[in-house]
Amino acid sequence: MICDTDPELGRAVQLMGILRILIDPESMLASINKSEKTDFLDYFYNHSIHLLIAPLLANTIDNQPAKDDYQTVQLLGLILELLSFCVEHHTYNIKNCISNKDLLRRILVLMKSTHMFLVLCALRFMRKIIALKDEHYNRYIVKGDLFLPVIDAFIRNNGRYNLLDSAILEMFEFIKLEDIKILCSHVVENFGKILDEVEYVQTFKNLKNRYNQHQDKKERGKTSLDSVPSILRNNRYRRDTRQLEEEEEMWFNDEEDLDDGEAVVPANASNIINKKLNTELDNLGKSEKKSEGSSAKLFSNATKTAIINNNLSSITASATPGDVKCSGLYKRALVDYEGDSDEEEEEGGELLPPPKRGRFS
Repeated sequence: MICDTDPELGRAVQLMGILRILIDPESMLASINKSEKTDFLDYFYNHSIHLLIAPLLANTIDNQPAKDDYQTVQLLGLILELLSFCVEHHTYNIKNCISNKDLLRRILVLMKSTHMFLVLCALRFMRKIIALKDEHYNRYIVKGDLFLPVIDAFIRNNGRYNLLDSAILEMFEFIKLEDIKILCSHVVENFGKILDEVEYVQTFKNLKNRYNQHQDKKERGKTSLDSVPSILRNNRYRRDTRQLEEEEEMWFNDEEDLDDGEAVVPANASNIINKKLNTELDNLGKSEKKSEGSSAKLFSNATKTAIINNNLSSITASATPGDVKCSGLYKRALVDYEGDSDEEEEEGGELLPPPKRGRFS
């Protein structure tokens, strides 16, 4: 194929088609030993690939095409077409070959050729690599600054509407749509000023907007991380030891109060007790049946009320905001009175309205 003397390279084209079928993994016959495909590809890349790319390497030594005649360009076009097929269908082997021999850089030298179809073949090879969205290839492109030959070819084209202009714009549009961050950042940071002058399309402006969005997300992420105190970042959901000790001490104090048989009453308990005692006294007055012996009964009630009020005043005076003690004995003593049942039996079921009396406080 390389030694074909035909100016049209008719036999080289046929041999290239045969070789493409041989190295196509999909067309290989299935065999019992599944490793035969891998062994065949390993043999091809170890013993044959260097012969295939030899004319390419020889013609791109000084970052300038050494020969630019039609026959040489035709042969290099066939080689690039076969290498593009390998990039698309072979992964591991061709990746090592491109990295070890710096093959993409040598291929992009051909974009300086005067033959447009060879320039398009070189650009198509790079487009196949970017389409894989492989991090290894992306880092290789950024590290080698391999967009520079593409940008130079775009500038030399000077905005002419042709296949080269459309192919370059499509490649950058793909980078934007697929959101390949590492390539987007590299293009904007290194060629942003040059591409800002391109105004007949919005591709590069949109690419720069996507880059700005990435930078804004990074800044917001840093700001949100810096706003969190370092003690919270290092000790998440960790409670202070002193707080635990205070809570344990309060819990033990509550346990001691329960053991003493005393209940803790809120600070406003005195007001509640006053209201409840007054209500029970009113109910007691309504249950009186007859005026006979009312003076004695009133005297007895007044005596009991005075005792209750004296006890209540002593409780209120001795109560503190944190500790007011109350006993349920007083509540029950105000309801039952001896002699009520006897008076009801003497009346024989006859009920009289209770006399009105003054309220004692």
